[in-house]
Amino acid sequence: MLVGDLYAFQDLLTDEEAATVHRVRDFLSAEVAPIANEYWARAEFPSHLIKQFAGLGLAGVERSSLMDGWLALEMGRADASMATFYGVHAGLAMGSIQECGSPEQKERWLPAMASFDRIGAFALTEPTGGSDVAAGLRTTARREGDTWVLDGRKRWIGNATFADLIVVWARDEADDQVKGFVVEKDAPGFTATRIENKIALRIVQNADIELTGSGCRSPTGCSWATRSRTPRGCCGRRGRVWPGRRSA
Repeated sequence: MLVGDLYAFQDLLTDEEAATVHRVRDFLSAEVAPIANEYWARAEFPSHLIKQFAGLGLAGVERSSLMDGWLALEMGRADASMATFYGVHAGLAMGSIQECGSPEQKERWLPAMASFDRIGAFALTEPTGGSDVAAGLRTTARREGDTWVLDGRKRWIGNATFADLIVVWARDEADDQVKGFVVEKDAPGFTATRIENKIALRIVQNADIELTGSGCRSPTGCSWATRSRTPRGCCGRRGRVWPGRRSA
């Protein structure tokens, strides 16, 4: 039981969930907490821990909201940067594909992400706005035949310096709808540059992303995959536009 659990929420977990919490807590105490200050000072990511995260068997598993919240609490207690790494990969990136991708896209990306063989990032924030930028999104997408071309810039994108694929949000020039795209790291026209000299979450490898229409044209490199939750709308599989849902 954590000292700060004043309302005994941990008692509401099932026996299986409680066992998972203890396994995660032991891992964080043994592997993350002892090195967090060192890696914070160096502003480096402990990449050797990625496969150990995979061994916990957390990503791609359906859980209760209480369990998800408790895992976030445990990771944040050990180190906020590592909690961000996990949340971006297993929550934002995998969650977008799981909820909004086509069956083919889920099959292609999610198994490798669940095993941490491929790492995800989530690119919404732009240089001129924060995570509430969707209503004024400046990154654009245009359809050319069977492919998409993306142009724009993203900023403060966690995991982006080493992610294998990035969920990028862009505004379709044709219908002014915000749509989601999975961009793989080797896509032509995609660059991610590490942001230096941070004073917070220093272990998180945030990046400036640039997308240029000179590349990023292949159906496999820039596949539309996710549906937007913004008021403007969203994109489903095969280019069909679905009504968006307002954010909470």
